Amino acid sequence: MGFIFGIGSAFFFALSSVLVRIGHRHRASDDGVLMTVAVNVLVLGLAASFAVRPPWNSAGVTALLVAGVVGSVLGRSFNLRAVRLIGATRASAFITGTPVAAAIVGWIVLAESLSLIEAFGGLLVIGGLLWLVRLRAGAAGALTGEKVPVGFYVIAALAPMFFGTAFVLRKWGLQRFDSSIIGAFLGAAAALAVLMSVDVLRGAIRQRVAANVHSIPWWFVAAGVTTSIALLSQFSAFGYLPAWVVGILQATQGIWAIGLGMLFLKGDEHVDWHLMGSVVLVVSGVVLIAVQ
Repeated sequence: MGFIFGIGSAFFFALSSVLVRIGHRHRASDDGVLMTVAVNVLVLGLAASFAVRPPWNSAGVTALLVAGVVGSVLGRSFNLRAVRLIGATRASAFITGTPVAAAIVGWIVLAESLSLIEAFGGLLVIGGLLWLVRLRAGAAGALTGEKVPVGFYVIAALAPMFFGTAFVLRKWGLQRFDSSIIGAFLGAAAALAVLMSVDVLRGAIRQRVAANVHSIPWWFVAAGVTTSIALLSQFSAFGYLPAWVVGILQATQGIWAIGLGMLFLKGDEHVDWHLMGSVVLVVSGVVLIAVQ
């Protein structure tokens, strides 16, 4: 059952990226962050209402709230922006580097050690991402007809850094407030509060709400549902499998994104052996890190 949950999480995260990409075709000015997070709050809130509440711990709850902002606001904003700029499959290739960021931040915050094999795995991940960037960036890219500014890849690379940091904060918080489902809901609620506050300060909240209510972005709603399922599947997998096994299964997200992109994003996603090779390198590095 844990294997099914782990693979299912990777699948639904990849599906969410593809759904967001389709939504971008219909709403050019909306990255879908607000709607997907709002749906996360509704779905995870429903799940949290049935969860057993652990003893209150202010430090743990605060860490979970901050993790929600770092992951769901910063990480997801950069990830969805990357999906728009470079496509769902390539954005997912970068996301598979999240464990590298988590290993670095975990070493700093949680005093977790880093072995030589883990370091080699990190080099494989970085090598895969550099291969992807070099072959597809700018006029000097090896693939003609697809000129992508390096800055777009910088945006894509920042997403796993924020996701990795959020993972460590969540782990630190769960050590003190042991409820993954409630923690996920708290993080989503904090992220929604921050997103709405930013819109209020910008004077855009009324326009944003009206745009999402009068013309509901159903593709983003669907992405929010699949992201919620992915999160719940991930948390459920931790109840059956060691964290490193879940990490290996989660690393298949890039592969799922390629397959789904080929099915649903024909003419939009350019899948070739360069992209496949970079994903294989990244996933191989993640596997080495997870095994350790």
